[in-house]
Amino acid sequence: MCKISVKEAANGDILKPGCAYLAPGGRQMIISGTESTAKIKIIDDDSLKIAFKPSVDVSFGSAAKVFGGNVLGVILTGMGSDGREGSRMLKAKGATIWAQDEHSCVVYGMPQAVAVAGISQVSLPLDTIASTIVKEIKHG
Repeated sequence: MCKISVKEAANGDILKPGCAYLAPGGRQMIISGTESTAKIKIIDDDSLKIAFKPSVDVSFGSAAKVFGGNVLGVILTGMGSDGREGSRMLKAKGATIWAQDEHSCVVYGMPQAVAVAGISQVSLPLDTIASTIVKEIKHG
């Protein structure tokens, strides 16, 4: 339904333009390497410190280390506050963070946590996020 490829991430996947990688359930997705050699690590996580598996905080935190501020992070509907600390790490590096607006969320927890903390620059309705991303990254 979109112009990019979408796949469940596998350990060792090399990040490629035009592909969205979904973290597999029950595991953590970490980005490693450098901007030009970034690849995905999928790890088992039995840590009691991190409740969510996969966790946006873990993925965004690793993205902050690899890409610094060259990231557009978007927090979509979801329960709890997962994504807030990872978004904070990205923003500290200069990244742009957006949140889905309350009206279009099924559960406003995650976007609200980012918005209330003052981390997101804007809250957007779900049906405008894709076109706004295209405009933001100046891609066609």
